[in-house]
Amino acid sequence: MAALSGTGKPQLPDDLEAELEAIRADPGESVGFGEKAFIPYEPNVAHFLITSDDPAVTERLLAEATGDGDRVFRLAVLHVLGKRSDPTVDAALITTLDDPDLRATSAYLLGRPGYKGYPDRPREEKAVSESLRRHLDDDSAFDDPFYRRSFRTQDFVLAAFVRVTGPDRFRIPDANLADLIGYALPAFDAETRADLLAQARQIG
Repeated sequence: MAALSGTGKPQLPDDLEAELEAIRADPGESVGFGEKAFIPYEPNVAHFLITSDDPAVTERLLAEATGDGDRVFRLAVLHVLGKRSDPTVDAALITTLDDPDLRATSAYLLGRPGYKGYPDRPREEKAVSESLRRHLDDDSAFDDPFYRRSFRTQDFVLAAFVRVTGPDRFRIPDANLADLIGYALPAFDAETRADLLAQARQIG
């Protein structure tokens, strides 16, 4: 078990603590953009935090993401958490779905494992999809501090639900959308959103 810091959070090795401090110092610049549409986010100062397989790192990142700190820092840490292969990551991300500030990003990260830089993780897909289903009606705005744009939280949740459940279970006439849903930034028009939501609600 990792030692606890003075804040009651797991104390990490110095190189990992240094990466956390680098994120804290400039969280808005700690997440960059991938070169492809299907890699919209790329944490860029967290190599050791991402590659460590110690569950204590996941515990610490979860504590930072769900703390009362700066919102941009919390979202940046969440992106780091979502790129880890540790089997406890899904449970952590399901927890963060309950936070409206983190929900869009948590959903996105639940849809990513196994594709283009996001490692496979042992997971119970039914538990993940049901957790996403509970938030399909969240039509709040998500102000993305990295893209400096406002998105619809619901679109991230819906895209992740389709990806986790399986795009082949949905009627998606646009082949490009079917290929990239849950990977690229969501950009549903009203008709597509309504159609996918109707289909999602019918899937058991």
